[in-house]
Amino acid sequence: MPRQSAPSASPRPEVSSFALRPPSLLRQGRGGWADPLMHRVVQGMAIALLLLLAAIVAELLIPALPAIRTFGLRFLFTTEWNPVAQVYGIAPQIYGTLVTSLVAVAIVVPLSLGIAILLVEDLLPRAVRVPLSFLIELLAAIPSVVYGLWGIFILIPTLMPLFETLHQTLGWLPFFSTPPSHRALLPTILVLALMILPIMVALSRDALLALPNDLRQAAAAVGATRWETIVHILLPASLSGIVGATVLALGRAMGETMAAVMLIGNANQINLSWLAPSSTIAALVANQFPEARDLQISALLYAALVLMGLTLVINVSATGWINAVGRSQKPTQSTPISPTPKSHNEHSSPPASQETNQDNSNAKARPISTPLSASPKAWNSQRFSRSGMSWLLTAGCGLALAIALLAIASIFVSLITQGSARLDGMAITQLPPPPLATGGGFRNAITGTLLMVGIATGISATLGIGVAIYLVEFSRDNRLSRWVRFGNGVLSGVPSILCGLFAYSLVVLTTGTFSAVAGGIALAIVMLPITVRTVEEGLRAVTTDLREGAIALGATTSQTIFGVVLPTAAPGIITGVILAIARAIGETAPLLFTALFSQYGINGLWNPIASLSVLIYNFALSPYPNYQALAWTAALVLVGLILVVSVGARSLTRILNR
Repeated sequence: MPRQSAPSASPRPEVSSFALRPPSLLRQGRGGWADPLMHRVVQGMAIALLLLLAAIVAELLIPALPAIRTFGLRFLFTTEWNPVAQVYGIAPQIYGTLVTSLVAVAIVVPLSLGIAILLVEDLLPRAVRVPLSFLIELLAAIPSVVYGLWGIFILIPTLMPLFETLHQTLGWLPFFSTPPSHRALLPTILVLALMILPIMVALSRDALLALPNDLRQAAAAVGATRWETIVHILLPASLSGIVGATVLALGRAMGETMAAVMLIGNANQINLSWLAPSSTIAALVANQFPEARDLQISALLYAALVLMGLTLVINVSATGWINAVGRSQKPTQSTPISPTPKSHNEHSSPPASQETNQDNSNAKARPISTPLSASPKAWNSQRFSRSGMSWLLTAGCGLALAIALLAIASIFVSLITQGSARLDGMAITQLPPPPLATGGGFRNAITGTLLMVGIATGISATLGIGVAIYLVEFSRDNRLSRWVRFGNGVLSGVPSILCGLFAYSLVVLTTGTFSAVAGGIALAIVMLPITVRTVEEGLRAVTTDLREGAIALGATTSQTIFGVVLPTAAPGIITGVILAIARAIGETAPLLFTALFSQYGINGLWNPIASLSVLIYNFALSPYPNYQALAWTAALVLVGLILVVSVGARSLTRILNR
């Protein structure tokens, strides 16, 4: 007998959001046992994410206790690292980590702001802005080990004459007081700045795009030039987003491992000169851990805890700052933009609030400290006309963009010219040759990379989608969901080298061998926060009407999720998983402690295995020309694979959205 609709006299109660319904009130009908089961399963996955974060801390903390008890806080201030005398301290590494990260951020902030302004504020034609945005995003697709390869063979030889000139002319400054070394702080700083540039540009651009056009229109109404609007209104209004981007980039730079290992020189010293070699915490752990024993391992894990603490403090501080600034910048209806002083009313345009209220009664803005009508006078005090200042700022933004494009061109031209020299059938079908032999390839590295990424995808996609389903469909923004989101944010900021150390303790020490499984688990931890965040956004994009419509037709919660929500959110879910795959393909540091490397083909899941990123690292530091040539070819293949995956994700999303 067909189902009859409910009488109109007793309509179904309205529900504002399916996700806000308590699970106990969800429709229980045919297959009603599946709903509580699904709720418990995805809730367990959410709890598992928190347990994973706690396990990472525990796996680092417990083995580090002997070093913590032996050295205490003086570990942070001791400059000696002597395994023979069993004396350990990381003061030089803390210094190197802070200097490289802070100076890199100081360099990249003005560059990224200039590029973001060019891409957002109509200073360039749209036909130019779109490809430029894509080119900047290409920097994010390059793995850190490829940056290190480029830095060793291209950047340092190119800039060495400049470094020598800096020492000869500015040697009286402590920053350039020593003769330049081929492995030093300054090359590392420049490469780190280039690595975090796409993050800063993307987030700064988003912060500017989020501002309402009413701000720009109101500023134009009172006679402000484009650059006066940008400097006095748009940049202050987007301050929270810019600060958040800066802190996020700082955390990214502090946790970087491979570029630092390959470029900084790994010298255990504190030297104020940027032309001298130094070290970072991540580089120390990567270099020392493979051959460490007993107390030295404990000291290295103590150092890893310090690195994790630094990144955690930075991420939590960034969140607090963004929330605080966001609250302080809430616009009010009664505050106009830059009210013109009465003494200038006869020579100025009407206040913005009067100009815009006729067309848009909701125009809101944060007041600025200096009236726009007074801005030309302030700028003239700096001996610049308004047009001159606009030209100068536009030229500065163009210079920032030119620097970025020059770096992009150098990297990709080097990859193509150097990598294509050995790109043939032999390179992708043969195994690595002995050190002094010629020819050979890296077939094992390709298959090993695909195998470990496949293992990681199976783990992270399953857990990540389950966590996202709980956060969107079941959590009702409760305490657990808030902790899960916080934990996912913390996990996304954990340096990948720490994920490798955790997998080493969990799998390698338990099984007694490096393996593809250990490498896959380490990569899964790296992929998990990306998957959770992107899948959650995809699920939230599904309208409430679709969920309520399914319930009205008699579907249970689980049927609605599997039959309506997940298929509708499929483009976002697939994109998130593919982007996580692109991130995992280029990872190197976690595999150094888990999969290690092998000159041979795959010999089971529980044996050491090769990967493209580790092969590039090993061969780039090798003195043998054939190995160096193979490193360039492997880098070209790796970057090409990442680009294919990333572009494929976008294309697939567009196709599915149709």
